[in-house]
Amino acid sequence: MKVIFQIMVLFFNIENILRSKVIYSGLNPKDASERCPVMYSFINDFAMLFIVVAAISFSVKLIKQPIIIGYIISGFIFSFLIGADAAGSQIMSMAELGITFLLFLMGLEFSLSSLKYLGKDIFIATSLQTIALFFVAFVPAKLLGFSANESIYLAILFMFSSTLLVAKWVEDKKETSSLHGKMILGILVVQDIFAILILSILNLFGETGIEGIILVPLKGLILIAVAFIFARYILNRLFRFALKYPELMFVLSLGICFLFVEISPLLGYSTSIGAFIAGITLANTEYKNEILSRLKPLIIFFNLLFFVGMGFQLDTDFAPNAVSLIVMFLVLCFIAKPVAVYLTLKLRGYDLRTAFKAALSLSQFSEFGMIIIFAGISAGLVSAEISPIAILLIVATMAISSYLIKYESILFKYCENSLKKIDVLFKNKKKEEESGNLKGYQILFFGYYDLGKEFFLRLEGRGKKTLVIENDPQNIRLLKNEKIPFVYSSIYNPYFLDRIDFTNVEIAVSSLVNAEDNKLIIKTIKRNNPKTIIIATAKSVSNSLELYDTGADYVIYPSYLNEQNVSVLLEDYTSDINRIISKKIEDVAKLKEKEERIKSANLVFDVNEFLKKL
Repeated sequence: MKVIFQIMVLFFNIENILRSKVIYSGLNPKDASERCPVMYSFINDFAMLFIVVAAISFSVKLIKQPIIIGYIISGFIFSFLIGADAAGSQIMSMAELGITFLLFLMGLEFSLSSLKYLGKDIFIATSLQTIALFFVAFVPAKLLGFSANESIYLAILFMFSSTLLVAKWVEDKKETSSLHGKMILGILVVQDIFAILILSILNLFGETGIEGIILVPLKGLILIAVAFIFARYILNRLFRFALKYPELMFVLSLGICFLFVEISPLLGYSTSIGAFIAGITLANTEYKNEILSRLKPLIIFFNLLFFVGMGFQLDTDFAPNAVSLIVMFLVLCFIAKPVAVYLTLKLRGYDLRTAFKAALSLSQFSEFGMIIIFAGISAGLVSAEISPIAILLIVATMAISSYLIKYESILFKYCENSLKKIDVLFKNKKKEEESGNLKGYQILFFGYYDLGKEFFLRLEGRGKKTLVIENDPQNIRLLKNEKIPFVYSSIYNPYFLDRIDFTNVEIAVSSLVNAEDNKLIIKTIKRNNPKTIIIATAKSVSNSLELYDTGADYVIYPSYLNEQNVSVLLEDYTSDINRIISKKIEDVAKLKEKEERIKSANLVFDVNEFLKKL
């Protein structure tokens, strides 16, 4: 109800403008301010806010920082400009709406069907991480003099990583299909589920008596069941009709969102939980993508206001124990968090590179943890002084972790030898047994993605002894079902590549898109058998040329070169290697030409040049 009331207040103010005829009467600013002072002040301050947000966000992106940090800093700066006046209160009210829309968006982008692909490894690893990190944070917070409740909420903040930040980085780096990319996104999904469960459990704190404690979870299950039935049997029909009218699709989606927002408090749950369930409900309709495309601009707008609101609440006047906590949490964030993620993934048998990249990517605090702290403050369980501590930790860790994610490949090179020494402690006997004999193979596949499947189907019937090297559990299950010979291992497992006998290997096909992976494969194979034909995959034009320089015989750039054509080319590779060589020469020339076009079209913003023109 609070959310709906805030919206009504906002529209009431807008109505005042219309009634005063400020817009249509041609009044000068002075007359307008006298006729409708509250709304005029609000519009004036709101306009100033977005000028500040635009300027700060632009500056933040110039130094390659997440734009979320720009929003928070903007709110912090703007709080000094307007203080706690009426306009500031209105903006804060809209920022609270941002929480609702953030949870709604998470629900929309969450798919129940995706859970079955995560596997028990991710659930177990994430569970171990969260439990370990909770105690790592709780103990120092309690020792520094914070109350039990405050220590619990600070520990919850410490448990989770930023879904918005990390998912965007994985997408931008085109690593969503890589094993570590899927692992990172899987862990974030499980963390979001845990966060929602924690947010739900908080509703029990306000209940007295055994009846209330039992009834609240029961009501939650009923709400989810109703939402599922509603989505399956009613919403699809409604949206089938609404699809004809874009405005109706927009209004209907928002109406369903706020329907759940209104129902949730009646059942003992927060409006945030209602928004999340509404998102899941719409996500499980046939029209998820259409709904998302219609609502996303509005959701992004209110999400922006949520982070601006966080900046509004940022205070630099900390107590001595708060300063000590901030310093300790920053240190622990970049030591305890990556160590916990790395060890839990290694215990589940993942290779050192996958574990390292996942550990580095998840080393920051979460915006979801902030939502939980806001809920604790609203419920009176923790003091408001916790909020600025949490906000500062989120901003600082997001900024630092962005550089860690950006340069994770370079950092891995520096740490690889040390990690290999540690890796022997996590030797997985089961995987070693599955490795079997690595001699006598004529065709090797590194990775079994769409590209590998295409090649395998064309070459398996040629009487060649073939082996697939894979470390993605999902693909392993597929290989087992199709009875395709494989090795369950990573190229980064210590000495694995050295155990392979490349003497008889005629061709090696890599469907891995990471440039460093392919370079390692190419160098190792060419060192052991220069005659082996190596087909590699690249994710960009520059990567393609790098792999050619490293020694690849042919590089597939999927958005430019058709892998099916390559498969046809490979059918006669044993009799006519010159066909590959001539095709390679032709494609290298085309790639270099394309690279030059990209360079000439790639306009880089130069601050100095811009300032000179002013």
